[in-house]
Amino acid sequence: MIASAGLLSANGTLIAEAVAFLLMVGILWRWVYPRVIQMAEQRERAIEAGLQQAQEAEKRLADVRVQVEELLEDARTQAREIADRAHRSAAAEAELTRATARHEAKLFAEQARTDIAAERERALRELRTQVGALVVAAAARVLGDAMDAETHRKLIDRSLQSLEEPPR
Repeated sequence: MIASAGLLSANGTLIAEAVAFLLMVGILWRWVYPRVIQMAEQRERAIEAGLQQAQEAEKRLADVRVQVEELLEDARTQAREIADRAHRSAAAEAELTRATARHEAKLFAEQARTDIAAERERALRELRTQVGALVVAAAARVLGDAMDAETHRKLIDRSLQSLEEPPR
């Protein structure tokens, strides 16, 4: 009996432990596991939402990068066009300035030649007049005071003509 009492007492403990275990599993199954599973599902949904948001943010970032690259390329293209236009404008303006300067220099040179020729002619006329007056004065001394105004004028004209004719 002793052996059967030890077996019974071991079986009773075993049964009590099995009942306590099943009771504990039942309580956990009924009240604790649903909350744990609910919290785990909420956490899983939150993680999935976070991953989905991260993927969407990554897509938006990629789209923004593409837009930024396009804007940068447009800005570079516009900058090149502006620089090219400025270069062409400066070159055209420089050429126009050079052409204007050449034209003004040519006009100045022509005006200078014209002024020189006019001054030369004026100086020659003045010289002829003075030479004519000197010739008349010399002739008047040689001939005396017998010359009248008409003879005087004719003598000056002939003297001037002889000065204008090139020497032979």
